[in-house]
Amino acid sequence: MLIPQLLTQLARPLRRLDRRIAWIESIIKTPLTDDDEHYLRVACAESGNTRFGEYYYWYLQKLFVANVLRRGNRTEFLSLLSRADRTDYSAFDELARTPRGLLIAVPHHAHYILSIIMLAERLRHERKTFLFYGNPETHPGNEIFDRLNGWFWNEDNGVGFVHDTRKGLATAIRELRAGAAVFILPDVFKDENATYPISFCKRSMSIMLGTAALSRRTDALIVPMISTPVASGLGFRSVFAPPCAEPAPAAQGQSERRLLADDYRVMRGLFAFYEHHMQHQLIYWQNVRQHIAQNGPHLEVPRSDVARVAGLLARDPDMLAPTAVIDLRRDATAPTC
Repeated sequence: MLIPQLLTQLARPLRRLDRRIAWIESIIKTPLTDDDEHYLRVACAESGNTRFGEYYYWYLQKLFVANVLRRGNRTEFLSLLSRADRTDYSAFDELARTPRGLLIAVPHHAHYILSIIMLAERLRHERKTFLFYGNPETHPGNEIFDRLNGWFWNEDNGVGFVHDTRKGLATAIRELRAGAAVFILPDVFKDENATYPISFCKRSMSIMLGTAALSRRTDALIVPMISTPVASGLGFRSVFAPPCAEPAPAAQGQSERRLLADDYRVMRGLFAFYEHHMQHQLIYWQNVRQHIAQNGPHLEVPRSDVARVAGLLARDPDMLAPTAVIDLRRDATAPTC
């Protein structure tokens, strides 16, 4: 099981590269387009002027880990992770004494899968633990979680797996109310029409409020966690923040608008923690190409201009309701202008 660490060390010279190499892309099974190269170079520049080869080196590490997950021995794999883990768990262990459910929110950054595995190993002896994630049929890349189910964990050792479906959501709600720990990955979404914009790493980003809503419905604590790389081999460190600020207890008949505003504030706080660590490590974020490609700068409107901007939108013809309806049925009479 020392082979992945050895291969990672041997591959370190890739970090010095500053140009694309097709045969490396074929090895890491991630062919790039010219647009992809542009977005990744932007990410490298914003990651402390990192060379382009850092991307190759990073994805090669992910490939080594994926191969071990497919073929490795559980005991040896845990031994490998224990040597690679540089996390200080003392703050989390103190928090985990609460009887309330724990909703552990982790972005797709760095060795997030390894961070999830190591924390789940600590939790499963104390409380039921679940991974809540999108169905691989609609979320490519999540197949790795399905592989963990059965090989690494099963129903007998305290870790369960639930897909982001109606049935899976019902399971997550029930278990959180009973004090379980649930891992959730909030930096992806299924329906853009159900998202809200925030400012994230110099750009606009669409996020869903589901993590905050799930916490509110179950009285579970949202525990922010992010995986960060450590320069040595497959090393990683999980960083935790205090639980997200909770909204005031919901009053009877509280308006939907107020609940949305509370959830939005919670999610902005969560992503502010992510941004603090990711803004200089964008190259290690799984969604970085899409983020740079699809989003322009996030424009901040001063509070003093909000009323003026709202007035401009209200007078925009594209925002107004139609003033006439034309009946296209046979023998219909056109309205008089």
